[in-house]
Amino acid sequence: SNPIAAYNWLLGSAGVLIVLGLIMVLSASGIRSYFTSGSSFSIAGRQLMWFCIGLIPMWLTFKIPPKAWKRLIPALLIVVFGLEIAVFVPGIGVEINGNRNWINLGFFTIQPSEIAKFAIIIWAAQVLARLEKDEIDQRRAVYSLIIGFGLITAPILAGGDLGTTLILAAILMALLFLSGMKLHHLLGIGIVGVVLLFGALMTRQSRLARLSSFLDPFSESNYHGAGWQPAHSIMALASGGIFGVGLGGSRQKWGNLGPEAHTDFIFAVIGEEMGLFGTITVLLAFLAFVWAGINVAIKTKDPFTRYAVAGIVACISVQATINIAS
Repeated sequence: SNPIAAYNWLLGSAGVLIVLGLIMVLSASGIRSYFTSGSSFSIAGRQLMWFCIGLIPMWLTFKIPPKAWKRLIPALLIVVFGLEIAVFVPGIGVEINGNRNWINLGFFTIQPSEIAKFAIIIWAAQVLARLEKDEIDQRRAVYSLIIGFGLITAPILAGGDLGTTLILAAILMALLFLSGMKLHHLLGIGIVGVVLLFGALMTRQSRLARLSSFLDPFSESNYHGAGWQPAHSIMALASGGIFGVGLGGSRQKWGNLGPEAHTDFIFAVIGEEMGLFGTITVLLAFLAFVWAGINVAIKTKDPFTRYAVAGIVACISVQATINIAS
């Protein structure tokens, strides 16, 4: 089949998600934006601004050949690790919502862990490509991946961001699975990961509360605490019906979904305002993106490119799944 067709599907599905995302961020953030800045468009305007700025590195990424990316990997990993350590430097690092994973640059903040996602993907792609070409054996490849993953994620976890750590772990597991690693080896790594996850959950009461509220947000102990936002997100979806209450008409975004309704609970707002039609549109767009990304990865002959594309698709799909499911 024609690889250009999959590429067009990839761009088309991404375009649908971007346009719909910008519209829904405007709708979901208008209230908070007005109360914090006096304008209903400030948060959505910032989102649009960063989208436009992001077109520049996107274009540059298209122009950089795979060989150049391979040469950039060591420097990229060093920069990412340095930024993650800088998070803990007083006056530079910023703590937001209990997590210390941001750097204050004056007029805006950056989150090094977001850059770490990309760095881990292309670094793991290089290691697995060398494994496929028999340049290294499987044991060396696995040890390299685990050690590198540990070094990159340790500062993120130390900053309190368990969610990003889980996303990075899911990306790594997906790439190991795609590399053809034996299932019993994957199972062993998975068991170790679950044990570490349980230990991380036990170290913070807030994490246990969030897990409990996810399992039963309407319970008496959860509803007026950690379960308030998840419970009202379900109410938002339930009240949307087939075609929703209309764009901008969400009632739950008026405080019940918290100050970050335009990020953490954007899917609930879509469900309330655009109904089942809107949520299915989003799911189909993500499915089209994943299908197209997998097809692009399958059709490329270069193993480094194949694993890099698969890692990026895994990253986006895992984050979408977590956001929608929660």
